[in-house]
Amino acid sequence: MNTIRLLLTMLALATLTGCVSPMSLEEQSPSPEYQSKNKVLISVHDQRGRVSEGKPETFIGVAHGTFGIPFDWHVNPVLATEKGDSKRTLAQFLEHRLVNGLQKKGWDVEGLNVKQEFNGENAKTVLTEKQAGKLLVLNLNEWYFSVNLNWVSAFNFDTDTLVQVYELKQGKLLEKKIGGRDVVEEKSDESPQNNILRAYRDQLIEILSDPEVQQSLSNI
Repeated sequence: MNTIRLLLTMLALATLTGCVSPMSLEEQSPSPEYQSKNKVLISVHDQRGRVSEGKPETFIGVAHGTFGIPFDWHVNPVLATEKGDSKRTLAQFLEHRLVNGLQKKGWDVEGLNVKQEFNGENAKTVLTEKQAGKLLVLNLNEWYFSVNLNWVSAFNFDTDTLVQVYELKQGKLLEKKIGGRDVVEEKSDESPQNNILRAYRDQLIEILSDPEVQQSLSNI
């Protein structure tokens, strides 16, 4: 059975992109329609139940191949389109896209690439050390898709993100859950890889565009 799963995985990965070029890093990165007046630190923290139960931090979801047999997909090789992606966890992958997108919009932003959870005290410490005004934390409780490779239709993309924004003087400005189930319509002229990358980008845009998140980051 393990041999069959391995063969199916190799076949699926071989047809993952087909003749379609992967989305560029710019296309994968969220680009909000506002800017922060402060230097912003970014931290994506993985606290998914599947990871605590044994899945690796590179786990991203499940694909159903021939005969409907499911197999796990990971950042590498499924979504590894940029230098360094092959060694990134899901949290690091998302943090990299966030930082890139915000920098392209002119933000002064820095990714922390840490696993620690944040509270008022350690948030104040890191803001002081980095001489930053705001800290945006995305705590991933769920970030999971299930895609069928046998036909082009739609796939479920489930997310549950606890968003926190900290400020040096006032401490925690915001704590809010954002997520739900999105039914992502696949584009027939795109690869499964690009359809997933597009879903990731759109979810990050949804988080950054939330009115309360925007207000906390931009000082409106």
